[in-house]
Formats: sequence, C-alpha cells, structure tokens
Amino acid sequence: MSRFALQLIIFSSLVWLGPWTKAQSFFRRPPVHLSIHNPSSIQGERNRTTICIRVPSDAGAELETVVLTQLPNPDQWDWGKRPPQVYKGSYALRGGVSAGFATSSFSTAGPELRINLNPPVPPGEQVNIVFRSFNPDEGIYQWATRLIPSGSDALASEGPTLRLHVYRNDTFR
Repeated sequence: MSRFALQLIIFSSLVWLGPWTKAQSFFRRPPVHLSIHNPSSIQGERNRTTICIRVPSDAGAELETVVLTQLPNPDQWDWGKRPPQVYKGSYALRGGVSAGFATSSFSTAGPELRINLNPPVPPGEQVNIVFRSFNPDEGIYQWATRLIPSGSDALASEGPTLRLHVYRNDTFR
C-alpha cells in the first residue's frame, strides 16, 4: 500500500470517528448500592422518603445527578414542594448533618424526577437525599434509576430499580 493511501485512510478515519472520540466523563464502576426508605408506610401519612446512594471508591467520577423515572402506576408519588435535604454517611431515621444541597425538577414529558447534587458526591462516600411529603394511595411504587457523573458530556449509567410499599389505613382490626 502506498504511503499516500495509508495517510488517506488515517485522515478519513479521524474525520469519521472525530465526534465519538471527544472527552466524556463516565463511571468506571457506577454506583449500584441504592436504596429508598420511607419510615411511614400507611397511605395519607406524612412521609420522609430518603434515597441513599453509595458511590464506590473506584467509581472514577463524582456523582452529580440522579434521575428517577416512576414505573407505570395508577398514582404518582408525591415528592413534595420543598427542595430535598442532603446529608452524608449512613442512613439515619432522623437524618444527619447537612452536606450541601440538592435541587429537584420534574420532566414535562413524563414521570421523571431529576435531582442535581451540589457539590457532587466524591467516590467512596454515601449521600442521602430526603424528601418530605405525604404518602399516596396504597400500592407498590417503583422507579428506574439513572446516575450521571459530573463533567462535560457525561455518560449516564443505569442503576437498580427502587421499590416502596404503601399500605391501606386499616382502622378496623
């Protein structure tokens, strides 16, 4: 093969692959230890829904955004109107010391909740995100999770499905 043909092949591959070779942030080992807690599981009661996420020490990037998409259900979960509270460390029923803040927003296209953490959670730490509201009607509520690292043009990682049970208020026992 001539030198010109080889240069032409190399140049054309760079032109075609250029958009896919730009720098992106991603998790080398994405967070998979996610859980959701709701100490009050009776419909209509005030709740303190807490999402716990442990970022592995070898994650390779900080966690900046969490996206929850509610799976089909007749009722939507009520996340409340106040911004979520954030604390680090193990899950505790009463919470812990504040560690930054989070903002949440809902998608106009569907049942998707986007939670942005500021500052992002570094590898090796656990973050707990607390929402206060009221439990909806009885049922099983589930969410698909997506985790997005900090950085430009970040690649999201799919997380586990989170599940909560809400029981009927049975006062006639």
